[in-house]
Amino acid sequence: MTFEGGSSSILVASMTHTARRWRSRLLGIAALSIVSAALVACGGGSDDSSIVVETTTPTPTPTATPSPTPSPTPEPWPIAAEKIPLGDRAAILENPTSVGFPAPPQVVINPEPNDGGIVRMFSPALGMDHVVEVVGVVDGVMEEPVDGSYAVGWYQPDDKWDFGSPDKEGNLVFSAHETWNHMQGPFYNVHQARIGDDIYLEMADGQVRHYQVARLTRYDLATIPMREVLWPSDRPEAEQWLTLYTCGGEIIYGDRGYGDYLARDVLVAKWVGFGGPEQAPTQETTQQAVEAEAAGD
Repeated sequence: MTFEGGSSSILVASMTHTARRWRSRLLGIAALSIVSAALVACGGGSDDSSIVVETTTPTPTPTATPSPTPSPTPEPWPIAAEKIPLGDRAAILENPTSVGFPAPPQVVINPEPNDGGIVRMFSPALGMDHVVEVVGVVDGVMEEPVDGSYAVGWYQPDDKWDFGSPDKEGNLVFSAHETWNHMQGPFYNVHQARIGDDIYLEMADGQVRHYQVARLTRYDLATIPMREVLWPSDRPEAEQWLTLYTCGGEIIYGDRGYGDYLARDVLVAKWVGFGGPEQAPTQETTQQAVEAEAAGD
């Protein structure tokens, strides 16, 4: 199914636990190409606008054409609605295995340097602390992080895809798995977010950027408006937003034991300033915790 999206069209397909890439297809049609095609369609077949063709052919009598039935507008629902009971969030975050998927083994990963400068995303409110991988759009496919269990993918802007970056206004787009190989993925707790929850980006120079959750929406996979997800029309021009995109909702399992999610969860957070929480964990303190646990302390 194809949706118009920003400077491109987006074809959204299903995603399984074993997918090597997001199967959300981005068909590379630049905005200029769209405009050119429209001009050709409206301007006839000649490239020479100075040529005028006279004709004596009688104008055909117009016939009434029934108006096409408009497609229904997608109706997202807030994650906090009754359709998705949140339950006791504190208990879930303290004991996430109680809701079905175990956490992956705790490890410390040193993020690879990238020219975008974002190395880490963390949120104490969501029990989230993950390295950031730069991903892109290759041959029309939105890539996913190589490390599906631990890394969050950031779609860095380039000369073709106008995604956001930390140094300017725009919408920074991140994606990660909710579950991966029957374990929790980096965005496992995204659907537990509440308005006002804090999310932080750590930069390579140690600077921390602070964002707060503004909305959380679940979309049916068949009707998700990807243009609006990637380039939200209601974002004020002077604001910088984060969009976290992941699977959500019901899982339909196949014969091999892996499943397809029927919905997508989209979290939007707005930049509020610099600085992290007073007791924000660091890679060093996380390493110490892992070593202490291994030593039996």
